Amino acid sequence: MRVALLCAALLGALALVRASDDPTVSLPGVLDLTPETFDKHVNGAKHAIVEFYAPWCGHCKRMVPEYKKLGELVAADPKLKNQVVIAKVNADNHRSLGEKFDVRGFPTIKYFARGKPASKDTVQDYQQARTATAFLEFLKEKLAADKGFARVEALDPIAKKFVEAEDKAAVIAEAETAAAALTAEDAKANAAVYVKVMQKAVEKGVGYLSKEKARLDKMLAGGSVAAAKVEEMSRKSSVLGAFLDEDDE
Repeated sequence: MRVALLCAALLGALALVRASDDPTVSLPGVLDLTPETFDKHVNGAKHAIVEFYAPWCGHCKRMVPEYKKLGELVAADPKLKNQVVIAKVNADNHRSLGEKFDVRGFPTIKYFARGKPASKDTVQDYQQARTATAFLEFLKEKLAADKGFARVEALDPIAKKFVEAEDKAAVIAEAETAAAALTAEDAKANAAVYVKVMQKAVEKGVGYLSKEKARLDKMLAGGSVAAAKVEEMSRKSSVLGAFLDEDDE
């Protein structure tokens, strides 16, 4: 009887060990994606880290505990959870996804930036340490950079001036002049967003600035925004931050 119980205990422990390093097991805070669900969750609305794995891969098995820890850390932080997707793909079963993003070995970790549709041209290889801590630091760096990706240095102080100014029309004229002096095409495009935001705030009141940013961020975090609209909405949200003292948070 004791031998039978001991064998059962050993078999149970072995099963737990096997489950703890099985890449196919569902992990808290980590999405299991397929060709049918990938575009819904990795669509540019949030930053995304995706592991492409094979169930038989030894390195994939060894990474399971760290990836599990990463999922738990993100799930426990409401701010991160609203801005980041952690996911994995069984690229042995779903080879079309691996081929789509040029996956040639396992595990391959890919980073998909917020504000850009997922494609072979926009995806980046993650090449830092494969630990929960390293993944988290990488994502926090991306979030910090993303905060001002559409900001224009010449327009930021004018945005601050606009919020407090009584003569807002004069500040809009100043912004238009500053925008016209820019030479880089992307800066000129972003500067035009500043001007449009100011014009809308004159029409609707200064409260529009915070309300519109909250609305955009909620929609982007919800993951239901069409890929074609993600970049436009992300750009506007970034510019709105220039009016709201985000750098002081």
